[in-house]
Amino acid sequence: MPLFSARNLLLAVALAAIPLLPARAAGMEGRPAPAVTLAGADGARHSLVELAAGRPTVVLFWATWCPYCKALMPHLQSLLDEYGADRIEVVAIDIWEDNDDDWKSVILDNGYDFRVLLKGDALAPQWQVRGTPGLFVLAADGTVVFDRNAHQFTPVRRNVAGISAGQGNSAKAARAAPLWAAALRKVLDAELAKGADSVAR
Repeated sequence: MPLFSARNLLLAVALAAIPLLPARAAGMEGRPAPAVTLAGADGARHSLVELAAGRPTVVLFWATWCPYCKALMPHLQSLLDEYGADRIEVVAIDIWEDNDDDWKSVILDNGYDFRVLLKGDALAPQWQVRGTPGLFVLAADGTVVFDRNAHQFTPVRRNVAGISAGQGNSAKAARAAPLWAAALRKVLDAELAKGADSVAR
């Protein structure tokens, strides 16, 4: 068989026409957010649609044992304080806990007033959450416009060797959380600007 037969040539052309896949998939971005209805910290059942109420919404899948989640939470509270609950919402979905009341030590003791939904373990696969934190932003129409899994940040650190084994993930989390918060702010600004544009028209 000739080295460049018609069949081999057609195969080569077909392969060349396939676009290269990005290094990371876009995760949930561009898809409607999966449905969520869970008990809240107030004991009543709430849906994500109800809580978001047509506002851009940050959704956090978290656990009390996750240092990255706990480092991120003050930034989420700051976002809510900065933008105001009339413009955005923050919903924290607690997952993978040993005890039903574990969440209280983090949420109540720190005075966080974003929305908390409990026992979200079964929802994690639907949102492609394989580890914590699962971090998303929803547009006003419920479309996922940010998924942390699609945006892996690699900070340029001067002193990685200076992070001791004792500090471990807590020190890394303290550095990662502001980066994630900055990304959230950028997405929220873009979504709020879209809303302002549509009102102006």
